[in-house]
Amino acid sequence: MIKNILVTTDLSEESKVAFPVAVELATAMDCRVDLLAIIEDPAQAAMLYAMDFPVAPVPDIQEQLKQQVEKEIAALASQYFESVTCHTHVRAAAGPIHTEILDFANDRDVDLIIIATHGRTGISRLLIGSITERVLRHAVCPVLTVPVSRKK
Repeated sequence: MIKNILVTTDLSEESKVAFPVAVELATAMDCRVDLLAIIEDPAQAAMLYAMDFPVAPVPDIQEQLKQQVEKEIAALASQYFESVTCHTHVRAAAGPIHTEILDFANDRDVDLIIIATHGRTGISRLLIGSITERVLRHAVCPVLTVPVSRKK
């Protein structure tokens, strides 16, 4: 029986395609939703994504970023999840994003993870990798992927 659904978001438009699916399932199954955003370390992200400017790992910057993401995820919850019980969570990444998602799912006894697929291919998928794919491979609960093409 599904009682707790985890929905992940990186605050992108693409990640929002999973929201209506989560609301529909949560409504039908009378369960709660945990909406999760993971904040990458800005210095690590700058190196990983080869940003044009260096970012020092200053705690103040990370705290400001966390506060901004908390505001944005609260707005998303109000906009998309008003009809169901939804708790928002923002975590700072201590490791790879997929590991943070899986740790959260295990800590909260999640019954189902719903995650959008960004549809990266080619070199960007090779360099950045697929968070969704890694969650799928390592999750101990079912994972429902929602393709970005569903947005149409």
